[in-house]
Amino acid sequence: MIAAVSLGFFGSIFALVGMKCTKVGGSDQTKAKVACLAGTIFILSGLCSMAGCSLYANRITSEFFDPTFIAQK
Repeated sequence: MIAAVSLGFFGSIFALVGMKCTKVGGSDQTKAKVACLAGTIFILSGLCSMAGCSLYANRITSEFFDPTFIAQK
């Protein structure tokens, strides 16, 4: 989840640089490449988030169905 948040932050920075309305970033062709990079980073951020949530859900369900787990269910 930390990786997802970090990638999301950097993805938003790249997306801001890649917007057509900003003066930073060079030509339109360069801005298009930066915007594409931002989209890729956002996809990676989503995959990291999905992996973190899935692992946590797996842990919760395995502890719930484990008969030797003593804590409150």
